[in-house]
Amino acid sequence: MKALFTGFCLIALVLCSARGEASTIIFNTSDSQFDAGVDNQGWWSPTVDNASTNDNYLTGELVGDEFTFDLFRSFFTFDLSTLNLSGQTLTSATLEVVRYGFESSGPSETLELFDVSTPAATLNNNAGTSAAIFADLGSGSSYGSFLVPAYAFSTSVTLTFSLNASALADIATGAGGFFSIGGSLQSISPGGGDAFLFGGSSGAGIQRLILETAPAASTVPEPTSILLLGSGLVGAYRVRERRQSR
Repeated sequence: MKALFTGFCLIALVLCSARGEASTIIFNTSDSQFDAGVDNQGWWSPTVDNASTNDNYLTGELVGDEFTFDLFRSFFTFDLSTLNLSGQTLTSATLEVVRYGFESSGPSETLELFDVSTPAATLNNNAGTSAAIFADLGSGSSYGSFLVPAYAFSTSVTLTFSLNASALADIATGAGGFFSIGGSLQSISPGGGDAFLFGGSSGAGIQRLILETAPAASTVPEPTSILLLGSGLVGAYRVRERRQSR
């Protein structure tokens, strides 16, 4: 009887270890700053000079001097050097940022997030202008398109964007290094006037990437294997009982 009890304890242990636990991993743009005191976030424009000490992540269009219309795209960089997905599956990824200011003549704007091919160090040295980096922040693989209704200015309330399967795959590939996300306002018509998200933003508040993981399917024993193990233990116990009765 003791042997059977031990066997069933073993099955229970296998089941518990197979079930595993989902985990939440959070990365912030304030991690591993390229410039001390400056979060790894900001904007690029093909026409407006910037400085690498600026972590404002304005996204959209502003009417400039002499009726010029200036476009801005944002970026967020995360240090994934500690991300270890061995035996784990990435099940979801969410970008969460403080919303700051909204400006538009319409009731909403559409933000689309993209992959970024520009190296993280170059991206975060966001001084001057760059049409190439600006283009990179709004092209390539889409991580999702999001309708953002008009909102009141806030330095504490956040917006969350659930990233798609393309983002999950790129995050898994980017584990061990830096990973960046680009943001572009897709609903604007250049020359149409002020239309932007995240106006007046800075490094204050929350700008983070939230990952959810679960044990990889390959680490979970097949149900039939567990049943066979249980059946084998029961059979062994019955044989042992018959021998003892003789």
